Amino acid sequence: MDQKKLAILPDAPAPAIKARSFFRRQPQFTLLWTGQTLSKFGSYISGSGLPIVAIQFLQAKPLQLGLLVACNSLPVLLISLLAGVWVDRLPRRTIMLAADLLRASLLCIIPLLYLSAGLQIGWLYLVTLLISVCTIFFEVAQRSLIPILLHTEEDLVIGNSRLGISDALAEIAGPPFASWLLQLLRAPLALFIDAGSFLISAVCIWRIRLPARTTASRDSSTTIWQDLTAGVQLLVRQPYLRAIAAYTAIFNFCGGTFATLYMLYLLRTLRLPLLDYGLVVMMGGIGNLLGAALAVNIARRFGPGRTMIGSTLLFGLLALGTPLAAGPTWLIVSILMVTQLIGDCALTIYIINEISWRQRTVPEAFQGRINSCMHLLQEGIGPLGAIAAALFSQAINDIRLTLIYGAIGMTLAAFCLLASPLRKQA
Repeated sequence: MDQKKLAILPDAPAPAIKARSFFRRQPQFTLLWTGQTLSKFGSYISGSGLPIVAIQFLQAKPLQLGLLVACNSLPVLLISLLAGVWVDRLPRRTIMLAADLLRASLLCIIPLLYLSAGLQIGWLYLVTLLISVCTIFFEVAQRSLIPILLHTEEDLVIGNSRLGISDALAEIAGPPFASWLLQLLRAPLALFIDAGSFLISAVCIWRIRLPARTTASRDSSTTIWQDLTAGVQLLVRQPYLRAIAAYTAIFNFCGGTFATLYMLYLLRTLRLPLLDYGLVVMMGGIGNLLGAALAVNIARRFGPGRTMIGSTLLFGLLALGTPLAAGPTWLIVSILMVTQLIGDCALTIYIINEISWRQRTVPEAFQGRINSCMHLLQEGIGPLGAIAAALFSQAINDIRLTLIYGAIGMTLAAFCLLASPLRKQA
């Protein structure tokens, strides 16, 4: 692989671009953003609705709920890498369109079976499993399509920032909206709304017009295994990608450890009232929104490399504030709110700049495979950390100490980036 294609492009000063002018200049990306914003809000309906259907309408037992969660998680481990190969082989817009239409159709199965009195838990397993598969293909294809729609470093960061703002708004407003809708309608029937959001997204994607040549030429004689191996080799051999992959793996393992015990520690160990706990969690959503809004200016000021390193170090150090917080309840809650606000802001800044950097520097022919590798590290490693957290905290009988180890691990993970050539990128 030609290393020149993977070299960091020099930073060029760029004027501030207002959101309105950006969307006007990038009509094809605006279609993608519109569909994704609506779809993100709709996904909170099925995210809450499917478990509610299992619990309230099918009287699911704990084992059955565990299997439902497994159906959503297993495809990440099993098909993420293969999804990247097919994203690099097939038209990405077509993959996204098919994924949206399939997800809309699958979601309609549940309310239709409910209305016909034929709904069983097995259908929930099947629908959840297939929706998860479609989502993996869609997300990998979407991140691989964006650099075709947005060609400059500035536009990539702005575009991912706009998507990040939509994600943050959905995180803040999505759960209460979904809860209200699920209560207003019967949970199975509310799934029609999410299906509709996928159809709107499909229409937006269908209207996107791409350049005549949007897929780099590839050797048609190679096998799927050879293509997959080539993608993994690129990730391992290229120093920038290797550093980011190492950070992502360590961070998500330790982050899975931290996230698993976070609620338990706040509610049981610190004995926070539910209202205070809700305020702390809400600050995380606000931090995500703030980070998405600041990501462009921070990257413009410090450069992508320094921005990524600084934001990861800041997040890890702030995570230590959770297990180390002590004193009266008002002080503990204040510390936790600050760590959530600033920490999630820093993490969002990192994510937006890391995705934008990867989209800008990885050759177009490898976008799908590299994005799928990162998707596996982001979504597949966390559950392993969760299992480790449960076993370790039970063995030492100390949740606080386990959280400290998790926070230290997330902080040390940043040294994977600090020791890489990224530190030299202004």
